[in-house]
Amino acid sequence: MAVKDRALFESYLNRPDHMGSECAFTNLFIWRDYYRTFWTEKYGFLIIKVTCEDETYYLQPFGGRDEDLPLLIRDLHEDSGGPFMFHGIYECSLERLSKLGCEEEFTEARDMWDYVYLREDLANLSGRRYHGQKNHYNNFVKENPGYVFETINQENYAECLNFGEEWCQERMKEDKSVYWELRAMQEAFVNFRALGLRGGAIRINGKIEAMGFGKSINGICADLNVEKANPQIRGLYAAINKECAEKIWADMKYLNREEDMGHEGLRRAKEALHPAFMVKKYNLLVK
Repeated sequence: MAVKDRALFESYLNRPDHMGSECAFTNLFIWRDYYRTFWTEKYGFLIIKVTCEDETYYLQPFGGRDEDLPLLIRDLHEDSGGPFMFHGIYECSLERLSKLGCEEEFTEARDMWDYVYLREDLANLSGRRYHGQKNHYNNFVKENPGYVFETINQENYAECLNFGEEWCQERMKEDKSVYWELRAMQEAFVNFRALGLRGGAIRINGKIEAMGFGKSINGICADLNVEKANPQIRGLYAAINKECAEKIWADMKYLNREEDMGHEGLRRAKEALHPAFMVKKYNLLVK
């Protein structure tokens, strides 16, 4: 997978009913080494095969015609040497894949459901349900009156990446898997413009202390790939979240803040922002 493949991928992925993080080419590209991603086109479908922690599976087939699905399933069965898995199937694809004409078994993949928010909610933090977040933001503004919000651009790429690298390296001391998060972030900044990314950063006393960036999926929903902040600065996460929603994504209706991966603390934090809906995902064992 290369940056030059972006247009081809987006011709399959950028659809009004596709709101999931798998439909952001940026995600597929910057994490391709971790997931050992392989892709091909067959019978008019885009096929994406990944291997993660010694488990190999396919993402749901994108594009193609329903009548050609049996041909595709036959070939994937042969390629796999037997039963195989589809992961990350959206609700809009369940009916389609239930007509395969072979024995299948769907299961919910709750840990991988994406949290999607109304951009306006995150930008304004209005109403009682956002009282806590608004307080965090107001405290930040009060304690940091001279902070500056700026768009991520060529002039601050290096500073933003340096902040992200320091953030990751500090956590790699306890969790070696953060190395891959660092790699993904480096890939993003090297190819920031070519990937169509946009984002914002907060500067305090001349230093970048928070940043966030992402990519539009389909014209109404953006996938937020990265959000980092100095945890020692009170309210900074609330501030970068609000500022980016207000100033970077003003043309979007929805913001996808991705999955919680089954982490209890992350789930509580994402639920506290009151998602408008979840992108539900399912796995399918094709026997």
